Amino acid sequence: MTQPPPAAASPDPAPGGWPAATQPSWAPAWQPPAPVPSAGAPVGASPRSRGPLVAAAAGGLLAGLLASGLVVVALFTASAEDIGATMADRIGTAVEEGIVDGTRIATEESLEGLGGYEEDLLDPGGWGQPPEQFPPVPPREAGPDPVLDAYAQDCFAGDLQACDDLLFESPPLSDYEEYGGSCGGRVKAYTVGSCTELE
Repeated sequence: MTQPPPAAASPDPAPGGWPAATQPSWAPAWQPPAPVPSAGAPVGASPRSRGPLVAAAAGGLLAGLLASGLVVVALFTASAEDIGATMADRIGTAVEEGIVDGTRIATEESLEGLGGYEEDLLDPGGWGQPPEQFPPVPPREAGPDPVLDAYAQDCFAGDLQACDDLLFESPPLSDYEEYGGSCGGRVKAYTVGSCTELE
């Protein structure tokens, strides 16, 4: 004997005796989402295809570091030039002041050794203190120039302008020049600017 097919189980009735809701035929059945590939590797990437990507990333990193280094060097060079210019201005001013001060001190010391001072140079009367005077000394033997010999004799006789003329017209480092520079032996040689100042 054959048994009849089992009857379709009737759904449990909903409360109040109503039939339970069934899923409409027009609604799609729920499907779980497809798995997402991991972020570490591109879809379908094999270990072989990762090599060029790693090389490209390393090259990009190296290029970025190189560019950053060049920017830092450019900025440092510009600021180093500014710092150097500022230092040069300060050092240049200090050196200039040192040279001026050193020259002034050396001039004062050299004038002190000659018996005059820097302030005395501004004195319209000459060296400040009148030079020590002596009696005139007769000139030495006559030289080769009769005009200069005449100046020397007039200088000895008391014509102080003749002493100045002898000094300025005689050859350098000659006996004539030395005699005219001492105003005929009246002062130490070259201690006065002009013999006519002695009048």
